[in-house]
Amino acid sequence: MDKVLSLLGLCRRAGRLQAGFDVCRETARAKKAALLIAAGDVSEKTYKNLRYEAGRAGIQAVRIQAGMAELSKACGIKAGVVAVTDEGFAGALLKEYGGIPESQQREKEE
Repeated sequence: MDKVLSLLGLCRRAGRLQAGFDVCRETARAKKAALLIAAGDVSEKTYKNLRYEAGRAGIQAVRIQAGMAELSKACGIKAGVVAVTDEGFAGALLKEYGGIPESQQREKEE
């Protein structure tokens, strides 16, 4: 998990990270997001809405184990939801995340 948080911090410093649900939703709708990430302690409703926006945009949404406090500390901005706007960072984050995002697991089961 530390590697994921470190990558998110690097992503923020590179200017490839958007924070906050409304900003992430608009970034996804504009087809500028490569990956949407939610903290482990965001509400189910927020995560459900994030997955919906990711599905509409044709990208992945994942929920990490780190809480909002840890995510905020790693990124340097208070947020429970972030959007990665760089494909390279998104790929590296998914690799470190380890496995198939929850939204895709549910689709395969149905």
